[in-house]
Amino acid sequence: MRKSIHKILLSGATFTALILSACEKMVEIDPPLNEVTISVVFSSDRLAANALAGLYTGLATITTQTTGLPVNSSLQADDLAYIGTNGTYIETSGNAYNTASSIQTSIFSELYQIIYRANAIVEGLGESSGASAQVKKQYIAEAKVVRAYCYFNLVNNFGGVPLVLATDASITALLPKVTEAKIYEQIVKDLTEGKADLLTNYSASGGTRLGVNKFVAAALLARVSLFTHDYPAAESNASEVIAATNLYSMIPTANMATGVWTKNNLESIWQMSSPLAVNNQYTVEAGTFLPSLTATAQFELRPAFLSLFSSTDKRRERWMTTYSVAGVPVVVPYKYKYTTNALAVAAGVVESPTVLRLAEQYLIRAEARARIGTNLTGAKDDLNVIRNRAETTASTSTDGPTLITEILLESRKEFFCEQAHRWYNLKRVGQADAVLGALKSSYVPEAKLLPFPLNAINANPNLVQNPGYQ
Repeated sequence: MRKSIHKILLSGATFTALILSACEKMVEIDPPLNEVTISVVFSSDRLAANALAGLYTGLATITTQTTGLPVNSSLQADDLAYIGTNGTYIETSGNAYNTASSIQTSIFSELYQIIYRANAIVEGLGESSGASAQVKKQYIAEAKVVRAYCYFNLVNNFGGVPLVLATDASITALLPKVTEAKIYEQIVKDLTEGKADLLTNYSASGGTRLGVNKFVAAALLARVSLFTHDYPAAESNASEVIAATNLYSMIPTANMATGVWTKNNLESIWQMSSPLAVNNQYTVEAGTFLPSLTATAQFELRPAFLSLFSSTDKRRERWMTTYSVAGVPVVVPYKYKYTTNALAVAAGVVESPTVLRLAEQYLIRAEARARIGTNLTGAKDDLNVIRNRAETTASTSTDGPTLITEILLESRKEFFCEQAHRWYNLKRVGQADAVLGALKSSYVPEAKLLPFPLNAINANPNLVQNPGYQ
């Protein structure tokens, strides 16, 4: 169908700004796309492919995706601590942000930028007479999945937010926020519709896992279903992904040090291209977590978190590394290994930031089964897929609540400093106040949600600030 995303980026680097320049902050969006704009941008399959590539590239390059989800969210939770002098990181680590903080501005504006692009594709292709039916169906479905992903992160950072499904600023600029339930309803709708129309392989993205397919939608739907307490849907969607053995399998223990993070590996379901350059082989995560040869570590995994790992757990050995700070050993995340392109090239490795991987689907299905309560053996078996790969003690539990506790702990150990898993889960299961209140003197319950940016509040009188912020 379309060429690979990387090829499109190379050939379409100067793609018209008719859509891309419109993606400013939500409160500053350009006037709505008119009929002339739509007819130009979506007048052919090739131009539609460029627009879709711009959507993916935009998502891969925003700071929310490159550092916000792996770094900031980990500081907000309880696995990672900041030991440097950057004021924003200090604020985030203490959950002591306020309306003048910068963390919420980037998350809010960047995710709405991507939503605007997705909306433009849905609208533009829906009205286009120049694009083929096959392209329209596929690209609209992909845009809906990306939009759902953005709203999932918005609702988990802000709670209820404005539900923007159009590009017309005269409609969207003054929208009030809607309830979290309404946002989740739209997320499920987008993912369900996208799943129905997407391909079951990666041919639309040139064989790479940089684009979304039916199983990406199913994997996201499985995750979202846990958050909405629809455990049968979580189980069934995770099962669909796990059953796709022609595409997905767990990376074996022997290769888990680097194999889980390489481009197009079999455990990956959805990955991002490098935000730095098309041909880069390393990630922003590595460049952020790992100190350079002339610097000291800025982050450390908290000792209480490290104590959760058994002596045989390969994740402790292969996904973490130790630096010395003033003679004191400091353990940092070491999932992504390379801080420069030269190091990655020399190692012969291409790393890709991973959004979804198969391990999560086993833990989602395990938790769903444990909460439903009718297949506790299956829940235990799914949990042990992850434990066995890590070479830690297998679970022998046959009790639902005990299994849930074990599964949540396993998720914490498996997905540390990835995609906000720990931060979102603490809030999802109602543990954030107890855990973080005991750990951080500056923590208050209102810090579970970020404040809306002041520029958004000032521009939209219908946008009510979250509780606890002036």
